[in-house]
Amino acid sequence: MDENRELRKQLMPALESKYDEFRLLGYTQVTIDGLWECLCARKWKRELAEKKLHELVSDILSLSPGEYMAFLTMRSYKQQASGGEDLESVLKELL
Repeated sequence: MDENRELRKQLMPALESKYDEFRLLGYTQVTIDGLWECLCARKWKRELAEKKLHELVSDILSLSPGEYMAFLTMRSYKQQASGGEDLESVLKELL
């Protein structure tokens, strides 16, 4: 876990850049933690340790708003199915 923390620290400039990009595009609910979770779940599943730093940066910078929103939607569905927050309130938060 400490390895992931160190890696995240190294990747923070790229994460902040993507965060700023999404905010400029009007995605006001985006968070750096959310971006990290999305990337770990969608792009890096098991290969995080195997990728080179430049590949990870490329993955961050190529993340599209559609991919991120799909991740958030699926996460909210899973929370709803497991008795999490009310789906309607989660969707209002996203929009």
